[in-house]
Amino acid sequence: MPGLNRHSAVALCALAFISIALLTSVFAHEGHGKPAGATFDPNAPKKVSEATASAIDLKTAEVDFGRVEDIVRLTGMVTARPDSLFAVAPTYSGVVRAIRVQPGDQVRKGDELAQFESPEVAKAIYELERLETEIERLLAEATRAESQVAIAEIEAPAAAKSAEIGEAEVERLRAAGDSVSANLLAQRSADALKLRTQASLSALSIGQERAQVESLRKQAAATKSAADALRGTLPRERSAGDSTEPLPPGMVRLTSPIDGVVVSRDAVIGQGIGAGFAVLKVGNFSAVQVEGEVPEGLIARLATSTAVKVRIRDGVQGELLGEGTVRFLSPVIDASKRTGHVIVDAENAAGVLRPGQFVDLAVVLRENESAVVVPVSAIVKEGPLEFVFVKDGKGESEAFKKRDVATGVRDDRVVEITQGLVPGDVIAVGGAFSLSQLRGFVVGETPAAASASGAKDDGHGHKH
Repeated sequence: MPGLNRHSAVALCALAFISIALLTSVFAHEGHGKPAGATFDPNAPKKVSEATASAIDLKTAEVDFGRVEDIVRLTGMVTARPDSLFAVAPTYSGVVRAIRVQPGDQVRKGDELAQFESPEVAKAIYELERLETEIERLLAEATRAESQVAIAEIEAPAAAKSAEIGEAEVERLRAAGDSVSANLLAQRSADALKLRTQASLSALSIGQERAQVESLRKQAAATKSAADALRGTLPRERSAGDSTEPLPPGMVRLTSPIDGVVVSRDAVIGQGIGAGFAVLKVGNFSAVQVEGEVPEGLIARLATSTAVKVRIRDGVQGELLGEGTVRFLSPVIDASKRTGHVIVDAENAAGVLRPGQFVDLAVVLRENESAVVVPVSAIVKEGPLEFVFVKDGKGESEAFKKRDVATGVRDDRVVEITQGLVPGDVIAVGGAFSLSQLRGFVVGETPAAASASGAKDDGHGHKH
């Protein structure tokens, strides 16, 4: 080269050689350090380490035939059955003297819950005792009158017979003519008249005594009716359980009307309350009802079958709480909400359904016993598309591959698969969504490298 000596040319050649060597080294290192197994392709297979599987709660199951149900989904609120909630209240005003229980206590029918004192009760008890005494007096008088009637009925025929005999004697004396003195005839006539009068009075007294007996019986019956009416207003329990301990006048034991649990306590000791005030409330929640609203467009589907099965789930966690049956579907549509009222009866022996709780209802209308089904948790949605992760390979080569599926009828438990899966396929049924967020690996990568990549993947496409 002109202007360059030999030493300069040698230096330039050496510099060029070094530059080429450095570039070659850089490109070679870049290609060697590239993570060839990791990919952001969402359709790439997923490899999961044991730690990651535990973290996302990964579970698998084999696809099989099963039952899928056509359901109507509703929401509702648990309420107590109208016949299972009772108020413990006095029928008279007075003062609360004792309360034996607290909310949450289990009680049996007849257990003493509280004691209540009322001057009105004491007065009513006194009046009841007076009426009962009057009934006894009237019945005793009626019995005596009946005895008089019986005596009169015995004496009346004898008096009548005596009168007949006396009258016959008078006729005989008259027939004797002048041989009988006038004084004797007059005496016998007076005697016969007296006997006839006594016979008539005896017959009359029988009627009077019978009328007296009837009157006394009617008075006793009327008094008894008054006593029964008054007794009906008084508390029935004067003792609790097997206790025979008498109570002071006006003191009453308030007892539980049912087996159940104390729901609320609305009074304190020493509080004066009026008649009908609920001191306590007791409920039995071994059976409850769920009240919900059915959209107008779905009423026709439920109207033809009001005894269908209903699954009840927690409105927040989705946990299955029990089953019930539709008891009532209102024939009236709410004009503002455009819904119909529905009531579902449910057994609640375990007590998991609590009044006031919001729940989800799955009303089962029909069933298909031979559909290819997978759990709802296995389906991952991506816009209008749905897919599952199918387990492929074993051991080091095990991976989960994304597979699009077509679904049919679904309920709150399973989804019918019409295309994409066959019985025997093993799919992810737990942690499927979390699995969709993990980075995939390139097919052909060595299992060890892929496992390492999966183990270092933080689930968001980043390496650590």
